[in-house]
Amino acid sequence: MATRTTLLDVARAAGVSKSTASRVLSGVDRNVDAELAERVLQAGERLGYRVNAVARALRRQTTGSFGVLVPSIRNPYFVHLVDAFSQVASRSGMGVILADSLDDPDVEAERLEMLRDSFVDGIVVVPTSMTRSGPAIRQAAERTRVVQVDRWATGAGCGFVGVDNAAGVAALVAHLRAAGRTRIRYVGAEQEASASAERLAAFRELAGPGDAEMLLPHFSTTAGRDAAHVLLAAPELPDAVLCAADVLAVGLLSTLQRRGVRVPRDVAVTAFDGTDLLELVDPPITALHHRLDAIAARAVDMLTGPASTEETRIRAELVVRAST
Repeated sequence: MATRTTLLDVARAAGVSKSTASRVLSGVDRNVDAELAERVLQAGERLGYRVNAVARALRRQTTGSFGVLVPSIRNPYFVHLVDAFSQVASRSGMGVILADSLDDPDVEAERLEMLRDSFVDGIVVVPTSMTRSGPAIRQAAERTRVVQVDRWATGAGCGFVGVDNAAGVAALVAHLRAAGRTRIRYVGAEQEASASAERLAAFRELAGPGDAEMLLPHFSTTAGRDAAHVLLAAPELPDAVLCAADVLAVGLLSTLQRRGVRVPRDVAVTAFDGTDLLELVDPPITALHHRLDAIAARAVDMLTGPASTEETRIRAELVVRAST
């Protein structure tokens, strides 16, 4: 079995002390003589020396990476969000460590502590609860930079960047009204998450006499199918449905169509997220498309710039498709 090249091996090959080799290879001391530094670098390359990343992280208390904590990696929206953040971070020379809170505030607190103790250079968190996530996020923010994305938690004590939910709901409702829809059913989830609460509040402000709402335990295609069964069991179908998440819309649309409901002739269907998932169904679904690249870029700016508790809202884009 081949032995691993050590720092001492590099120092001996370069004819320098171990401490000098360490200062050169770790980059912590830029005052080393240029000729000595070049000898160390060449020796390290020739011997195939690899810096011990764990030891370097412990010494510097940094890993050159950001932590990203999302409620569920099973939700396509969060997969797209992580991808956008990873691409922006990569352009800044940073890596990403992903964690899943399983939509549980207690697990979320454990994951935040894990990321914080891993010496990441900052954490992006999508809080599971606007009422219960705050203390753990605040505690993490006392030791590293933290930014809330997509959702916020009361008392978190750190910055936030996300979608303008009120403007998004208004755009969807206006689109449906312009198409002559007068009986809009809002399908969302319980208000544990701030995004859910904001979207529901916006719909209630705009609701007309023929509109109604339905709140489900969570966001998923299964929940969307359950919502469709409730609508089908009612005496009269709404003429439009505004789903608070893509996964709800996909589950609802597929079930309505299997039962013979014509979309959009009988019922128009809209969604709120705008992931690629909406283009894989027939008809493709009209939705608010979140500008995840802009959200991710702003989050990185907040992690790397001056400390801030600023709130940034980015307007989503209405993408009209065949479902309306």
